[in-house]
Amino acid sequence: MKSKKELEELKSKDTKALVKELDALQTKLADVRLKSAFRTLKNTSEIGETRKKVARIWTILTDRAITEAKAKSEVTK
Repeated sequence: MKSKKELEELKSKDTKALVKELDALQTKLADVRLKSAFRTLKNTSEIGETRKKVARIWTILTDRAITEAKAKSEVTK
C-alpha cells in the first residue's frame, strides 16, 4: 500500500526535516485552497491528500514529543 510506505518514510525522517516538510505542505495547502476558491483547481482531491499528509506529520511529531517527555520524566524520578 502506498500510504504505508509514505508513513514509514515519514517516520524515518528526523524532526527538523519533518518540520520543514510540514511548512512546505501548509504553504501548498493554502495555495490549493486559494485555487479552489477561484475555481482554477483541476484536481480537487489534492486538498484532501495534502490535509492527510499534514495530519500524518503532526501525529508523528506529537508522538515523538510525548516519547521524549516520558523519557525525561523517568530520568528525573
